[in-house]
Amino acid sequence: MPRLALLLWTLAAVVGSAAVWWLSSYLETLTALAQTDRAAALALFRTHAMPALLVVVGVAVAAGAVLLRQGLRIARAEPDGRLLGNVMAAAGFLLAAVPLALISVVVWLLART
Repeated sequence: MPRLALLLWTLAAVVGSAAVWWLSSYLETLTALAQTDRAAALALFRTHAMPALLVVVGVAVAAGAVLLRQGLRIARAEPDGRLLGNVMAAAGFLLAAVPLALISVVVWLLART
């Protein structure tokens, strides 16, 4: 079972890295397009890049929630693990909160255009 879990986590990391790489290159293409046709670049961003960004934020929020939960469990259950648990909980909170804040700004900016 541990080998299967390691294989699945490795596969998820590889697929996630490839997806983030694709998204980054697509955003660079949209940036170049925006210099000549801003409306087309904005339309493509809304239809292609925004759903991908929402998936990335969803994964980050889920991972942050798991890390936060595990950190709180360690902090409460282990007397010697209080510091580690609190650090894990803080990292989980930031992992979930920062992408949510950033995507909120992007949605707000898109609503203004």
